[in-house]
Amino acid sequence: QSSGSSGINAEYGDDLGLTAEEVQQLELENNDLYAELTATHAEVQSIEGTVVEISRLQEIFTEKVLSQSDQIFQIHRTAVETTENTRSGNEELREAIKSAAGFRVWLLFIFIMASCCLLFLDWYH
Repeated sequence: QSSGSSGINAEYGDDLGLTAEEVQQLELENNDLYAELTATHAEVQSIEGTVVEISRLQEIFTEKVLSQSDQIFQIHRTAVETTENTRSGNEELREAIKSAAGFRVWLLFIFIMASCCLLFLDWYH
C-alpha cells in the first residue's frame, strides 16, 4: 500500500476517535491480513492446478481401464473356448479309445478263428 493511504487512514482514524498508534496498529494488521490473504490465494491457485492435473490423470486412468476391459473380455472368451475345445478333445479321445478297443477285440477274434481253421485243416489233411 502507498504512503498516501496512511494519510487517508489517519483521517478516518480521526473521524473514529483513534490515536495515531491505533491507526498504525490497524494498518499493520491490515497489511498482515492482506499478506495472509495473498498467500492463501496462491495456495488456492496451486491446489486448483493440482486438482486439474488429478482430473486429467483420472480421465487417462478411465480410458486405460476401459481399453483393458475389452482385452480382459477377449481373454475370458478365449479361455472359455479353450476349455470347451479341451472338453471336446477329451470326449473324442475316449471315443477313439473305445473304438480302438473294439477293433482290437475283433482283430483278436479273427486271428484266433484263422488259427483254429489252420489247425483244423492241418489235422484234417
